[in-house]
Amino acid sequence: MPHWTVATFALLALAALGFFLAATWAHFRFWTRRLTLSLEYASNEQIVTPDGATIELRRVPIPEAAAKVALPPVLLVHGLGVNHRNQDLHPDFSLARYLAARGRDVWLLTLRSGLRPRSWAERQRVRFGAMAENDIPVAVRGVLDRTGAAALDYVGFSMGGMLLYAAIGRSVPEALFRRVVIVGSPGRIGVARWLRPLLRRVPRALVPTMRFRLGAAGIAFASEWLRTPFHELPYNPGNVAKGITRAALMNLMEDIPGPLNADFVEWAGADGEIRTSRGAALEGLASLDTPVLFLAGTADKLAPVVTVKRAFDAWGKDRPSTSKRFVTVGRAHGQTQDYGHGDLAIGSTVAVDLFAPIATFLEEDAAGIEAAASAGKG
Repeated sequence: MPHWTVATFALLALAALGFFLAATWAHFRFWTRRLTLSLEYASNEQIVTPDGATIELRRVPIPEAAAKVALPPVLLVHGLGVNHRNQDLHPDFSLARYLAARGRDVWLLTLRSGLRPRSWAERQRVRFGAMAENDIPVAVRGVLDRTGAAALDYVGFSMGGMLLYAAIGRSVPEALFRRVVIVGSPGRIGVARWLRPLLRRVPRALVPTMRFRLGAAGIAFASEWLRTPFHELPYNPGNVAKGITRAALMNLMEDIPGPLNADFVEWAGADGEIRTSRGAALEGLASLDTPVLFLAGTADKLAPVVTVKRAFDAWGKDRPSTSKRFVTVGRAHGQTQDYGHGDLAIGSTVAVDLFAPIATFLEEDAAGIEAAASAGKG
């Protein structure tokens, strides 16, 4: 019988720990390589905003077979806790590439929230108001400068639409937007009434960073093995093709820095209204006359139809002639599945249910624009 000493136990424990860490690293590396999906871009550049943050602009290549159209560029803006892959995850589930295949000049914005902060100071700059005041204007003007266009079409997913609520007509002139599409962007942050007093008592400094990126990548390989109640919150798992959930967890998830998370906690603890230093976001929408298309999912638990409808009602409220439409996607409206939140971008039949209506809306006045362009050349 060997004589076990404290030192022996310590060495065995260290060896076991070392083996566990090595196995975890090998496991993570294997699945990262297997599930990472890289996509090609015509250009990719970083831009420093006036307040010292960094954003990225990517240009989606137009397929050689696509018939180019004389329409303005399209800027796609992602949601909370994700990066630019939100609307460009996979070639078969990408609004960006769907529009590019129709000849559109498509640009993807990576907000400061979609990049990984390298310091405490960078993390502190990730605030909703800062993005509405800086990221959106810089991205819009960046696309217009690079294309020579006078205005662009804007598609905002979730927070990408919320940022437009706060920016259009304020930090960015409305004239720079030709048409707007809003996908699953709530006009109000709703929580249970009993939770509001608790949220109001949470000091901003104590609101933590939601570290989703590493956790999502770690469980990506097993994410489709079983279905839990948690799966129902961010999306409808029954509406996502095999392999797409894995790809999403590995390629598009990002952390939500504490300062940005605190903004949402603050709104939820108050009346739910989205506010920046310029005031309540929805109040600035009343005088808009930019044509807009709103889309909301019938099973969306993060942005329920009623919260998206609130922003729709506010858009152009004082301008009855403003062209606006509200489309609800789900079984009751002709789709094969009820749409949750994330599947508004990557659902199994999203090309038919959302991409096609979005493209049609953005092309409705294409004939007039092309005729004007031809006349100008003549």
